[in-house]
Amino acid sequence: MLDLFSQCQLFHGLSSKEKEESLQDIRVQYRSYKKGNPIVFANEAVIQQLILIEGEVKSEMADFNGKTIKMADMKAPKLLAPGFLFGQDSLYPVSIIAKSDCVIAGINKSHFLESLLKHQQIQKNFLNIISNQTQFLTRKINFLSFKTIKGKIAHFLLKLYTKAGHTEIRLSQSQSQLAELFGVARPSLSRAFNELNHDGIIEMEGKKISILNVAALKGYLD
Repeated sequence: MLDLFSQCQLFHGLSSKEKEESLQDIRVQYRSYKKGNPIVFANEAVIQQLILIEGEVKSEMADFNGKTIKMADMKAPKLLAPGFLFGQDSLYPVSIIAKSDCVIAGINKSHFLESLLKHQQIQKNFLNIISNQTQFLTRKINFLSFKTIKGKIAHFLLKLYTKAGHTEIRLSQSQSQLAELFGVARPSLSRAFNELNHDGIIEMEGKKISILNVAALKGYLD
């Protein structure tokens, strides 16, 4: 278990001896969760730094209409909600649910702070983790700000296009997974894809998508 724990990004850059010493300083509580079980609920107080040691979890939130919006999938090893451990409103912004059987390590806030103050490399790693998460959440908020389904699709495809450097894109998710990610009904997402295909803006063949009209796709971002 300690070997899995030490593989977490929090301990990057530390020697085996430094990892061992730092783990001796930390009091850890381990909990097991079955697939589908909630780990924390949105607006619950953050009293520990949780670290996913084994398995996979997902985070999701509900909008004002009660619709569930998937935020992210996370695989071990992974710190959960590190940006909300400290601060005035120390509450979980999302619910976290086990996607598979998993093991969670919990470190009390005061003990975690002591470790950060004692080990400079762990402190640096923690700040990098928080910064990366903040950047991810910012991108997610920008994505969710698009009001139309075609706007969400356009933003998603253009990001893949920019990353790939060419107009031939292969999706890694199914339409059901994309619908969950976009926070929309699958039939509505499928209809929007079909309309973009019919209008000659994209060409779809299973998970393979060719962007035929980049300018038209960008038009849905307005």
